[in-house]
Amino acid sequence: MTVLKRSLSLLLILVMMLSAAACSESTENSAEETTAAPTASEEVPGAEETVVEEDDGKTHFADEIAAVDYDEWTLRIANDGLSAEYFSGFTMEELTGDAFNDAIYDRNVRVSEKFNITLEENNSGSVNLIKNSVTAGTGDVSFGYVLFQNCMGLISQNYVKAVSDMPVFDFSKPYWDPGSQETLTMGGKLFYAHCDISFDHYESMALLFYNGDLLEANNISETPYELYTGGKWTLDAMYDMMQKVVRDENGDGVMDSAHDIFGWAGREFEYLPSLYSSNLRLIQYDAAANTYVMNVVDDSVMAVGDMLNKIINDKTIALPGRNDETRNLFKEGGVLFYSRLMGDFRNLRDKEDDYGIISYPALEENTDGMVYIQNPFTVMIPSDCDNDERLATLIEALAADTYDNVLDIYIEKAVIGKGARDLESANLLRTFITKRAYDLSYAFNVFEAVKAYNNGIPGGNYASAASRSEKAFNKNLGKSLEALGIGD
Repeated sequence: MTVLKRSLSLLLILVMMLSAAACSESTENSAEETTAAPTASEEVPGAEETVVEEDDGKTHFADEIAAVDYDEWTLRIANDGLSAEYFSGFTMEELTGDAFNDAIYDRNVRVSEKFNITLEENNSGSVNLIKNSVTAGTGDVSFGYVLFQNCMGLISQNYVKAVSDMPVFDFSKPYWDPGSQETLTMGGKLFYAHCDISFDHYESMALLFYNGDLLEANNISETPYELYTGGKWTLDAMYDMMQKVVRDENGDGVMDSAHDIFGWAGREFEYLPSLYSSNLRLIQYDAAANTYVMNVVDDSVMAVGDMLNKIINDKTIALPGRNDETRNLFKEGGVLFYSRLMGDFRNLRDKEDDYGIISYPALEENTDGMVYIQNPFTVMIPSDCDNDERLATLIEALAADTYDNVLDIYIEKAVIGKGARDLESANLLRTFITKRAYDLSYAFNVFEAVKAYNNGIPGGNYASAASRSEKAFNKNLGKSLEALGIGD
């Protein structure tokens, strides 16, 4: 358990130190138009009429939120547990000299001092902590950071409340994820809060790392970055690149990771990322029936599956797997595209080859698709919260300060290294975080649609796979829809 509270004098010293350092330029993603969740509050209490700007030209959203004395109240965060590979925390023990660590530490100091609170993080598991707190009425959890597929159980049993019912939250601000509002608003409610308060919903982006040296060695003139920005980043384009790179180096007629060059390796993510890049879904809302239905046999959905079958399931060009073999293959220059969560950048820092990041490609050209997020953590508000305005103000303040002061550091100092493609990768990350998509199978914790799609892809038998799964899908989904007040 970590407790953070610093004196105002230390805060002033830290601010002086920070202001002396050169700051990276502000990102432009605040200009993106977002879709606000229903019933969300229109204004932030204490906000200025106009956006606050300082001499550095940046927008300072945290300054719009007026200071409130909360009389040494403790903001207690229940976390599902810290990953050894990815960052999913809220507090740092001390200043270490690491730019990202210190940015989080300083953010918490500023918010703690501004509102006269203490931050406390418990990493022993959010679900049981929330349930126990609500059942006992002890208020031991201010909010939980819950693994995505565990959320519906809390929602259906009334352990948590909709974030769209909370006061103060301003979902039009750039530190609130517009993609979660677009893909997760159900029955007029938004329960899943994704905002710039921690970073797991960044680290959980399903992306492709690509080897720039292999592109150059094989005379591939257009990079994935150039194809993406030109609207030509498609599954066909990726497949053509892979074919140019794949090589049986020792000529023994057998492709193996010890000797040969592959086109693709890593996690298939249940074949979901390219569906979202193509603006397709396995589960869709049927307005006429006021329910959700499987979308497995849609022509475009099946076409994406057929292409992914060619790319991922051909063992002469691809090496699926989530173990160290695929990561080491990429690090050693043995594969063009490496499929993993974005947070895997921490395991690639010692890679010598020049590499970049790219989203999964779309089915068609000029598709302004979304970037799939695989089972992230999300903020859950306990149903027994006794002061919604206080909690919402503090979450809003933490998110705003993160956007103002931590996000650029995270992108430029933590994620991006020192390779030739860093500027391209940083630009893409700033684009990707404005268009993230979350899968309803994980939101409902109902996976029949995913199973049907995965079973249909290898042999192209989508219809029969969907037919076998439809009854169980409707039955299991019905429990969630009943809790949300959707359907009959």
